[in-house]
Amino acid sequence: MKPYRGLYIYPWDIADHDDLASFAVRIGEMGINTLCVAATYHAGKFLRPHGSRQKVFFPQDGATYLPIQPWGGSISPIIATQGLGMEALQVLHAQGLQVAAWTVLLHNTALGTQYPQFTCHNAFGDRYPYSLCPSHAAVREYGVNLCREMGANPYVSQIICETPGWQPFRHGFHHEMSFLAPNMWADTLMGLCFCGACMLRAAKDRVNVTAVRQRVAACLSRYMDRPDDAPPADGAGRLMQMLVCDDDLRDFLRWRCRQVTSFVAQIRAAVREQVGVYVIPSVMENPVLSWVEGSDLNALSQACDGLEVCLYGGDTRAAVSRLADIRDITGNQGRVRTVVRPASGDFDNGAAFVAHARTLARCGVDGFGFYNFGHLRRENLHWIDQAAHAVQAQVLPL
Repeated sequence: MKPYRGLYIYPWDIADHDDLASFAVRIGEMGINTLCVAATYHAGKFLRPHGSRQKVFFPQDGATYLPIQPWGGSISPIIATQGLGMEALQVLHAQGLQVAAWTVLLHNTALGTQYPQFTCHNAFGDRYPYSLCPSHAAVREYGVNLCREMGANPYVSQIICETPGWQPFRHGFHHEMSFLAPNMWADTLMGLCFCGACMLRAAKDRVNVTAVRQRVAACLSRYMDRPDDAPPADGAGRLMQMLVCDDDLRDFLRWRCRQVTSFVAQIRAAVREQVGVYVIPSVMENPVLSWVEGSDLNALSQACDGLEVCLYGGDTRAAVSRLADIRDITGNQGRVRTVVRPASGDFDNGAAFVAHARTLARCGVDGFGFYNFGHLRRENLHWIDQAAHAVQAQVLPL
């Protein structure tokens, strides 16, 4: 089997090409063998430097873009008004490209607004409509059914699940506004969910969740009553202190990780065996912090076919270090693929990006995903071509 070379792409970027067969051939010539197509996605405002029909695109919020069969249940998916049909998928497949259904699971403001009873609540009882809570049976049923339907598509070879857990506090909603500086301790506490389902399920599993909620609310209230922000390093230190000293909080965080792991295991069991199931465990800059979202890297890597970790940015040393940390945690490098971003804001030129990719390949990465076709300039697409062929040559036997 050829090493994974994925290109993340939105359905509207595929639909831009009238001659889809020729487009697929060009993608294959870049060294790409898999199109990671957004099967479900959230709202946004996207600048498309080489878009032929619209330079600025606003996706339909929370919509499902690949063909699925509807099902009965408490939560119904939102079917995109302009999705990608079976004929398009067939053309891509005929030209030798595999299709991965890149499925954003629980980050869905449209569904959260439509079904507020299934969203996350912070320690003060405020709802987060952009974050469905995996403690709810209805939410898990939605995610399992969605992935089962994606996997039933004959042209889908794998599913890449994003946001299987809770969203961090500072990610996911539109026009977020806070005059308090980012603080790892306060932001982590603000992102914890204490909805009815979390409270009931955690208490049933003998977690002292009521005490945790009370302490979290009290800590946050005192912090917001302070006259000034704490230095960033102090936030990390305070979080470490709380994790070491608060047994109940630690129990709750581990319980959250078990919920996400079991949810992913349910998905893997529901999807037909021939279709791979991979998980993007975190939207954090450093995937090691995925526990904030309920993602236990080691447990998740065993519950599915592998992890797809985002190592964005142009700091090669940081990327190598984070990769080493992830491998230390998972103990299984064969189950870890990486996503890199060939953006001009991260790298000065194509040579720097190719060198970055080659360094990761020397560290044992053989599965690469490149993010994201529609956001990049044409020049950056050439960088992908150069990097994909460079890392391929690196793994070929002499």
